[in-house]
Amino acid sequence: MAEIRTLANGVRLFVDPMPGLESAALGIWARAGAIDETPEENGVAHLLEHMAFKGTSRRTARQIVEEIEAVGGYLNAATGYQRTGYYARILKNDLPLAFDILADILADPLFDEGELAKEREVVVQEIGEANDAPDDAVGELLQTLAYAGQSLGRPILGGIETVRSHGPARLRGFMQRLYRPEEIVIAAAGAVDADEIERLAVSHFSARVANGMATQRARPRYVGGAAYDARDIDQTHISLAFPGVSARDNDFFATRIFTEAFGGGMSSRIFQRIREDLGLAYSVYAFTESYDDAGIIGAYVGTDEDNAHEAVRLIREELEAAASGMTDAEIDRARALLKSSILMSLESPQNRIETAAAQILTYGDIITPKSLLARLDAVTARDVRRCAERALNDGPASLAVVGPADFPALKSVFGG
Repeated sequence: MAEIRTLANGVRLFVDPMPGLESAALGIWARAGAIDETPEENGVAHLLEHMAFKGTSRRTARQIVEEIEAVGGYLNAATGYQRTGYYARILKNDLPLAFDILADILADPLFDEGELAKEREVVVQEIGEANDAPDDAVGELLQTLAYAGQSLGRPILGGIETVRSHGPARLRGFMQRLYRPEEIVIAAAGAVDADEIERLAVSHFSARVANGMATQRARPRYVGGAAYDARDIDQTHISLAFPGVSARDNDFFATRIFTEAFGGGMSSRIFQRIREDLGLAYSVYAFTESYDDAGIIGAYVGTDEDNAHEAVRLIREELEAAASGMTDAEIDRARALLKSSILMSLESPQNRIETAAAQILTYGDIITPKSLLARLDAVTARDVRRCAERALNDGPASLAVVGPADFPALKSVFGG
């Protein structure tokens, strides 16, 4: 049975045994991400994640990967706006080794200047790769519009100039400020035992001292607007956004159902209208991004320049129609898709620990699958229509376009 335990210094443990498995997923998350950066620090959370694997006083960068791969294991990490996670997949007997490596890279990273110089350029290449992908670029442009002038509106990867300005002192300062025990969650699922995880956590993390100084994040403010990146490419990539809700909002689950019905599955409104009925695009979908204190509802379409105006018009039209009358059948299909996604994800130890860590850092506890399903079941058609109305009425729209386009026309039809 899954449970949460807390060490004396505030480090929280989530342990979720899954009988019958021979492997385990182990992760360590810090409530530290791009949202916590100053303008000068932009990209430092992500660069820090890279540098954690570049050597400690006990292991070189090569030894870190050789040790885990020698037992058939796997290491990785990910940086988001609100948290950074470091995780491993291993066979059950190798859990102590994975714990030791992850604890080592988080407690004792060298931040060697030579390694840092190389890794800065690796990240610069990563930035270039993302910029070269128009579907990535349009998403980044939309984020910048939605939260202009704020940390949530700056790229997680950072900018080339800021990344090249980061030195060991800046990385250490960011880590010391934010990687505090009371803001760390250790999660393990699969072939794991709660007492063993607690023993390993005490051994590796009890020396960290809690200072009780919670991270103060400014509440993000949705801004909106329109921007155009003219590129000589074959398709026009368009991303749209409207004000959404935070992960803590009472309408969070209703918003998830609305977004799924609007553009999640193949039976959704904009997929059926734009792709199936009219053949205007190959890729078209809706999405929602919910942070602790902010959120957006968005849609993406990749289409020909000649079809862009009609595709945007139809997305706007379908959103307005959803606000006035999304059907019970649509809502029930979306609800079923979300419920099946939750239940299917429980079959993966990695999904279990990622979900649990996010919930603990956002809500201070886990939401059981039974409770999640009940909250989805409680959503009514009125709730869903209210989410569409809020998107249309709570603030200006955001419109990001990358590729050949009549931008003034698109901006006019969208209302951005």
